[in-house]
Formats: sequence, structure tokens, C-alpha cells
Amino acid sequence: MEKDLVTTMMNVARILKEKIHSSKCLIDFSPAEIEVLTFLRKNKNSTMKAVADYLHIKPPSVTSIIDCLAKKNTVKRTYKAKDRREIRLEITEKGIKRLQKKQEKVQKAIKKVFSPLNQKEQKILIKIFEKIHNENI
Repeated sequence: MEKDLVTTMMNVARILKEKIHSSKCLIDFSPAEIEVLTFLRKNKNSTMKAVADYLHIKPPSVTSIIDCLAKKNTVKRTYKAKDRREIRLEITEKGIKRLQKKQEKVQKAIKKVFSPLNQKEQKILIKIFEKIHNENI
């Protein structure tokens, strides 16, 4: 049973990844960049450390992601006047708009994957995913 569950979940994850990739939703953003934009949209005026903690990566790795997002004008850095080492991050209006468009495209791709399920089955699946998520946060 456990092996079947793991295999099935890995297969579904692979299918989701393939559908998202083939739909070209994330063609100009990496999944990590989308995660950072999503985080910054919810958590205004965050620090590099907060982003690193959220992604479970080291702060230097966050720097390269933020650099890419800053070049795309989707994130801006703000430095404290008294301590320039403290950097605050904020998603820009352009970042919000691009994130919304990406999320809409991803939703369409994911919706196709789950289209074989009827409404009742989708609601049950959502409850299962929410339970797993809530137990692991």
C-alpha cells in the first residue's frame, strides 16, 4: 500500500510538472522565482532571511533569485538608512501583474490534469491535500 501511494504521488507530481512545463506558463520565471513572488505578495516588506527560511535554502542562494527578479523589475530592494546590511524586499506592481498571469496559466494547466475527476471527487481531493498540508506546516 505504502509503495503504491508513493509511486502514485510521484507519477501525479511528474504529470503536473510536465503539463505546467508544456503549457509554457513559467517560460520566463523559474519555480523558485514564482515562489518568492508569491511569498512577497503575502508578506510585505520581508527580509532576505525570511525568504530563505520560507524556501528552506541558505541566504546566499536567495540573493541570486532576488537578483534575477530585480532585473525583471518584479522585486525591489530597500536598504535601511542606518544599516545598509538590512535589506527589505517588496514585490512591484509589475511583479504582481506578472505573477497573477502566471498563476492563471498554471491553474488552467492543473485544471486539465484533474478534469477526469467529478466535482465531488475534486472536493474530496482538496480536503485530503489540505489535511496533509495543515499537518506539515
